[in-house]
Amino acid sequence: MAESNSKQRKALEEEDRISNLPDDVLNHILSCLLTKTAVTTGCLSHRWRHLWQHLRVLDFYDDSLYSDNPIELKKFVFLVTGVLTLLPNPRGIRKMRLHCAHSVINDDNFHDHSLDTWVCPVIGPYLEELDLDLYIDDENAPDFKLPLSLFTCPNLVSLRHVICGGIHLDVQSTTPISLPSLKMLLIDVLGNVEVAFVNALLYGCPNIEALDLHFLSDSLENVCLPASLKRLKIQIDNDFGSSLEINAPDLEYLNIYQHKFIDVLSMNSFHNVVEASLDLFPFSYNFVDPLLKLLNTLSRTKHLVLSGSTTKWLLGEPRDLFFQEFRYLLHLELILPWFNSNYLLSLLQKCPVLQVLKIQNKEQSPPILGWAPQPNAPKCLVSHLTFIQFKGFLGLPDEVSFVEHVLQEGLVLKTIMIISDISLDQSKKYDILKRLSNVPRASRMCQLTFDCI
Repeated sequence: MAESNSKQRKALEEEDRISNLPDDVLNHILSCLLTKTAVTTGCLSHRWRHLWQHLRVLDFYDDSLYSDNPIELKKFVFLVTGVLTLLPNPRGIRKMRLHCAHSVINDDNFHDHSLDTWVCPVIGPYLEELDLDLYIDDENAPDFKLPLSLFTCPNLVSLRHVICGGIHLDVQSTTPISLPSLKMLLIDVLGNVEVAFVNALLYGCPNIEALDLHFLSDSLENVCLPASLKRLKIQIDNDFGSSLEINAPDLEYLNIYQHKFIDVLSMNSFHNVVEASLDLFPFSYNFVDPLLKLLNTLSRTKHLVLSGSTTKWLLGEPRDLFFQEFRYLLHLELILPWFNSNYLLSLLQKCPVLQVLKIQNKEQSPPILGWAPQPNAPKCLVSHLTFIQFKGFLGLPDEVSFVEHVLQEGLVLKTIMIISDISLDQSKKYDILKRLSNVPRASRMCQLTFDCI
């Protein structure tokens, strides 16, 4: 019996091909796992006992966000602290993700020192990616204090901060901020951040290409954005509004989100923007010049999304649309505060080669009056427009007339997809569908679909 068991163990050892792989390969496999899982592999055999200590990628994920048991958080704290303590060379780490669901314990010392204890050990010449996702569940807790050494990493390529709470950095005029290799920066902070700190940080990132910025600030200073940017997403929560200084000739993607808008300065650099999304709130809906100026600089974009607040600002009352044609625009998405076919057709006159139009009627407000009917069908409708989607369709007479118009004029239309609002009565929906089905279509290829949200 003993001889049989010995043979079975020997056969299993011979079949354990994974353990026979080189250390570099095994470390690469472990780096794809959560660090907690990688550490537990040390129990497999003597061969695996110390492999995790040579990891160059750390991934700490705290899943206690939905747990009221403080023991779970303490286990996470013990794991992170223990791993960083037992690593022979933590400054050799290349990538680290730290997601801490509850970053506040009753002991304030934890809050004051957690970043220093967990982040500082890995800050060094080899660190390339750092992802911090921290959550404060106490409104009165002090701001996170970011270690200054983080902002002088020579090889850091990607830096991501998602912090539910405030961050603080004691930036002086002599404080060095130098991130020459940084290409991607995400700061998402549900707390107050000084614009001076943001400007100082961005100034120290001369080669940054992708920036995702969201923070709260009471400052009226202009936000100065680097010239090297290719992708920009920005949201500044500020009751007073803010101005953006953008001089990025290689910018290709622009997303200004939920932003109380004063102006964008140095906008002559937007000729390479391919995709833009604007969600802007004006100080006064009567003063539309800043928005017209911004749209004028985006005339070469191919994909444009305008939110309900933006279209309300642009089309809220009859006016001349004094901006250049979108000569290259292929895809347009509009969230409308209310529906008016005349102002929609006026806007389409500015999009001669549009191929895809997506409309969402957001509110049930009555349509405004005063926009003059267009004498001619938009150029795109008779030559390029192949797809129209209409969400939030309420069955109002003006909405039905618009769909009839595009059916009769759309020479190359392939699809009109109507997604009605849930409030639309089924019998009324049937009557509208019957009416639209009898409309002569300029395009034999056009298919009309009518669904509910």
